[in-house]
Amino acid sequence: MTFAVTCTWAAVVALAAAEDTCDDKLLNNTGLAGGSMKITALLNVTSMGDCCTQCHQNYHDECVGWTYGDAESSGDVDLPPHNCALFNAIGAPHTVANHTSGYSGAIPPPPPAPGPPSPAGPVCRADIDCNPIAAPQWRCTSDKQLTPSPANNCHTPGPGSAGNSTCACTVQSCGTTSDSTNLTAIQYLMIGDSISLGMENDVKAIVATHGWELTHNPGNAASSNLGAHCLSDWLALGSRKKWDVVSYNFGLHDLGFDTERISVEQFTALMQNITSEIVALQKGGQADRILWVTTTPVPTVPVYDQKTCNRTATCLNPPRFDKDTVLYNSAAAKVVAAANAAGAKIETVDLYTFVLAKCGGPGYSTCDGFQLPANVHYTPEGWSSIAVEMSKSLVNDMV
Repeated sequence: MTFAVTCTWAAVVALAAAEDTCDDKLLNNTGLAGGSMKITALLNVTSMGDCCTQCHQNYHDECVGWTYGDAESSGDVDLPPHNCALFNAIGAPHTVANHTSGYSGAIPPPPPAPGPPSPAGPVCRADIDCNPIAAPQWRCTSDKQLTPSPANNCHTPGPGSAGNSTCACTVQSCGTTSDSTNLTAIQYLMIGDSISLGMENDVKAIVATHGWELTHNPGNAASSNLGAHCLSDWLALGSRKKWDVVSYNFGLHDLGFDTERISVEQFTALMQNITSEIVALQKGGQADRILWVTTTPVPTVPVYDQKTCNRTATCLNPPRFDKDTVLYNSAAAKVVAAANAAGAKIETVDLYTFVLAKCGGPGYSTCDGFQLPANVHYTPEGWSSIAVEMSKSLVNDMV
């Protein structure tokens, strides 16, 4: 497959309709595909403004730019039908007609010439193959230099066949948590995946009224594999004396069927490592309250499969199953219970049960107005509701 995704990066600078306004920087007849560009989602929406909103609300943790336009008009035949493409990285500009693109920040420069290949670790299909507990190369990532084989056939996060690749075990950078901007505030560290990122702004606004400063780990904490290897960087105090509150959650990335998949046994061991490191801060006086947050439910809908259900608008991608959510939540709950029995003080925020009640109970398939169709993410109303529930657990006197 060639990245004919050029159709999915271009722009008409402005559209007259009021609903097609967007605060992003817009480019006229210009594509930004190529280089490090990666697709977050391919959608069918009603307007340019809706495409922009999808990027900055429902997919904000995984989207830095978007393009609105008909895929077929530019020959994007290798991807599912769509008129809105969202990206978590963008490439250098080039000319493409009749599409509208928006992006935040600066346009990246042309990519540098490739350097010498880094040494390849063992081949893999997912993190489960990389021995994330003990191996020095613990992360399964794309390595297109490999000759395809059943042992390295993998699917990186992303829609359709665009994520198909060959993979090998390697390492991943972590990033360091930002320092406080208000040392007089109650210091709250939120560690988590896109669910925490989705509610972050609403929670931040709520707890700020109680004198709190919320800091999120850098980017998406993704899976317990990444968390276990990056936690010491994320827990860094900077100029703070301690964390007053730390909340953490992992699960949705661990149980998804793509390169981040790990077994429940591996998940248990990694959660033990994560929990022990946070509890050590608590016992050492560098963290007061600890809250473990349950993984939110997965709707019971058809999952992505290139032969039987290959449209990400109607099929869950990557494939996930709620029975795994229950299994992985149960494993994490046992880790937390054992830590508490050994003297830790860890509270539980049960967002799984909260969302399940909102959406009709076990086995629900749709949750109109609350959760996006065929998706584990939420509508703006859903994010706000989850944020309020999370905040109630954080600030005890909140109603």
